[in-house]
Amino acid sequence: MRNLKVTEALPENTKRAFSELLYTQPNFLIGNNQLPQIHFYLFDHTTKVGVGHIGFSLEEGTAFSPYRAPFGGFTLAHDLTSTEITFFIFEVLRKLKEQGVNSIQMKLAPYCYFNNPQFLKENLVHAGFDLVEQLEYQAIHITNQAFEAGLASMEVRKLKKCKEAGFVFSRLPKHKLADVFDFVKNQRQKKGYEFSMDWPQMKLAQKLNAEAYIPFVVKDGERIIAATIGILASDKVLYNFSPAHHPEYDQLSPVVLLTEGLYDFCRAKELNYLDLGTSYLSGKVNEGLKQFKSHLGGQSFLSYSFRKAVS
Repeated sequence: MRNLKVTEALPENTKRAFSELLYTQPNFLIGNNQLPQIHFYLFDHTTKVGVGHIGFSLEEGTAFSPYRAPFGGFTLAHDLTSTEITFFIFEVLRKLKEQGVNSIQMKLAPYCYFNNPQFLKENLVHAGFDLVEQLEYQAIHITNQAFEAGLASMEVRKLKKCKEAGFVFSRLPKHKLADVFDFVKNQRQKKGYEFSMDWPQMKLAQKLNAEAYIPFVVKDGERIIAATIGILASDKVLYNFSPAHHPEYDQLSPVVLLTEGLYDFCRAKELNYLDLGTSYLSGKVNEGLKQFKSHLGGQSFLSYSFRKAVS
């Protein structure tokens, strides 16, 4: 095993060999909740490189990763061995116990965020974590191929019709986030869907993580007909947080053109995946939504939630 040590902070300007996960970063947690937070980093003393991280919010003896976000948990360098991952997990457990923590709740990011997911799942079980839930996410792998190559024939036709109609995809400047937020919230409320954030929460999140929240739209002339908030959930994945479209355009499905724009954005930024999220409604898979995401080129990836009593 390498010369590894677990610390609560990395030396300044340390190179990091793992992908940063937005939902475990200090700035995100400040806006996400008012709880104390604690971070653990796996540091290679020989190369002076950070090779792993996990962040927790602490409440009444329980460590949450995340407390109130889609997912959190460990982020790891791709070349860590099973033994090194086990060392990291047990050191985190030891240090949390020293902090008076008596239980841990953790939800891992879906597998498209990881390079070594099976090691991590197995090692958490080995360390005494109980697997309490698994959720299915869908994500589009970003390749050198055009977006259209991964589409079902039906979606190819919709994409063509949107372009023939003159609809235009664009990334809006950051100060337009409120306009996109209002659009997607209104469209979702018309369909009876709850929205997981209010504007003050979103505004604070953007303020604390200025580059992470990106408004995207499709317009018919000057009219917004589809929009989403793209979230850079890691330095390799864009999360398609809240796609919505105006019901007058149901037949043309401008969300397909919106997704093509996101795919091309990811390709230009050299990202690995476009995360389409889950397809659950009231705890059950919405098969129609899942099929639509599959038609867009979405592949399935699992996310696991764990719980452990610290003793």
